[in-house]
Amino acid sequence: MIDKSNTLDSREEVDLLVNLIQAEQSERDQDLVGAMTRLTGALAIEPRRADLWVQVGRIFAKMSNWGQAVPALETALQIRPGLPEAQHLLALALYSTGRQEEACAMIDSACRKRNESALWAMRAFIHSHSHRDPIKALEAYQDWGRRFADPLTRKAAPLVVKDRGPRKRLKVGYVTADFREHSVAFFMLPILRHHDPDSVEVHVYSSGRADGVTELIRQCVPHWHDVMHESDEALLERIRADGIDVLVDLSGHTSGHRLLVFARRAAPVQVTWLGFMLPLGMKAMDYRLIGFDSAPPGHEKYYSETLFRLRGMASYAPPEYAPLSEEQPMLRNGYPTLISLNSSAKITDAMLAVWARILQLRPDARLVILVKEFTADAAQANMQPRVEAAGMPLDRVFVLHQQPLNQFMELGHIADVMLDTSPISGGTTTLHALWMGLSIVAMNAERSVDASTALTLRALGGGGEIAQDAESYVQAALRLMDDPQRLQQQRLGARELMRNSFFMDYAGRTAELERAYRLMWLNWLRGDRQARSVGSNVDHWLALAEAPA
Repeated sequence: MIDKSNTLDSREEVDLLVNLIQAEQSERDQDLVGAMTRLTGALAIEPRRADLWVQVGRIFAKMSNWGQAVPALETALQIRPGLPEAQHLLALALYSTGRQEEACAMIDSACRKRNESALWAMRAFIHSHSHRDPIKALEAYQDWGRRFADPLTRKAAPLVVKDRGPRKRLKVGYVTADFREHSVAFFMLPILRHHDPDSVEVHVYSSGRADGVTELIRQCVPHWHDVMHESDEALLERIRADGIDVLVDLSGHTSGHRLLVFARRAAPVQVTWLGFMLPLGMKAMDYRLIGFDSAPPGHEKYYSETLFRLRGMASYAPPEYAPLSEEQPMLRNGYPTLISLNSSAKITDAMLAVWARILQLRPDARLVILVKEFTADAAQANMQPRVEAAGMPLDRVFVLHQQPLNQFMELGHIADVMLDTSPISGGTTTLHALWMGLSIVAMNAERSVDASTALTLRALGGGGEIAQDAESYVQAALRLMDDPQRLQQQRLGARELMRNSFFMDYAGRTAELERAYRLMWLNWLRGDRQARSVGSNVDHWLALAEAPA
């Protein structure tokens, strides 16, 4: 339905149509500035069209310009109250600008009007990241599962498995949209390079756009399938025809996921790993691979999947370009520089208030805040008002827009200490920061998604300080800035520390992963899930599987 406050003449109708066609083409070509220019032209002709304001909001969102997305989407809702598309995007924009309670209310309103998978998954995401109760997060994702995944599981055609050999070479399939310049790629590249071809036959089902990293990964994979444009039904048939024994989801509820293929039972053993730290909420996902420290005994109640515990959560492969500045910046500058490297969507107003307190107590310290926006103007427009509201000294706080990976890995040349976020902490960002030589201040928490950085520091036995609350976080930052020799020692020893850790024991980690797949396969053959960690005795379970009936 088109909103019109007046009747356009024929020339205006033609100009409007041309602008819309060209905006659509520009968006397909990833020319977001061009798309915005054409949409602005369309709005000049017909400013009372709510759908045009939604498109503007969507383009701003694609640019990560959340501050500009908010008023555009609010305008759409003023023109057409309750418009679900506008509410969906506005909820995400509000969340991304730190207005979490408003985001929860907005997404709830949108979900009451529409029963769509993406909408309900967004609801679960916003609620689970706005509150720290792990049971509430599980319930939110189970709401999605009951509506969209579990009905497909009940209706799925029976899965026929011809080769049930306990020692067979397992066919392992990885499903992801993130084999590109993405954190999942940094975790998976060393695994794919070290898989034993005598133990596993590796398939990748890639549903994302390719880049240079994609080509690097593709070289490590014997069976690569580009499935971005395949329907869920077609992908299901492909995976079943390939005879995959263990199918591994590396996306969770992130862009480009294929969870509804898993819901249809594409393989005997279905596992989620790396891409998403919260429960998926669906019955057809059998296991979650997780580190012992990430989910100690008792945490099973927080997940919809059976937890299968590894020695550690993931491997880490640093970017090829990552020059280390051996000189501590504060020794060169004469003052300490703090930096926030996590997504700005993780920066709550409460976190900004903690950082303001640090700057108040250390009057010579500077703070750099890296944000999601792609341009300097958008970064300033969106974060600066929040910085001011937090009472930060504006002459000592610098907002930096999103950087390409090479420039990102140079930020250790200007900063001394990384300030981690809470309640949602860093993941790959933390490992990148450590590789740069930065010391880190992290907050402890119960959920692994909230305590990821704290868990990393514990696993390494160094790299910064772990705080229990806001005040101890402030004191930890002050202690680090007061001890430049400690910072220098951390900087010079960080890479050796990481090389000697399980994060970079690629052969050992891959062998452990293959053992996990074997144990899951043996569980499936028996029809139970008794083996739930890599500490289980594979020979024992193989002997049982091969014993005469």
